[in-house]
Amino acid sequence: MNPSGRLTVRCPSSRFATEGTRVVDRSGTLRGEVARVFGPVRQPYLSIRLRRMPRAAEAAALVGTTLSGEES
Repeated sequence: MNPSGRLTVRCPSSRFATEGTRVVDRSGTLRGEVARVFGPVRQPYLSIRLRRMPRAAEAAALVGTTLSGEES
């Protein structure tokens, strides 16, 4: 989480979701949507606007997990 309350993630490759793409976790739970794509083209960062602020335990459980995008 960054100070603005958004989640910042790094893409593992140059293939990435575009702004506005909905983001889900492994269980299919909608977590938010991509608000901004920035950084190097090979491995950009995504700023994700979360649907709601996760509790501390939820946020900790997201660390190191894979999130997926689904076009809205």
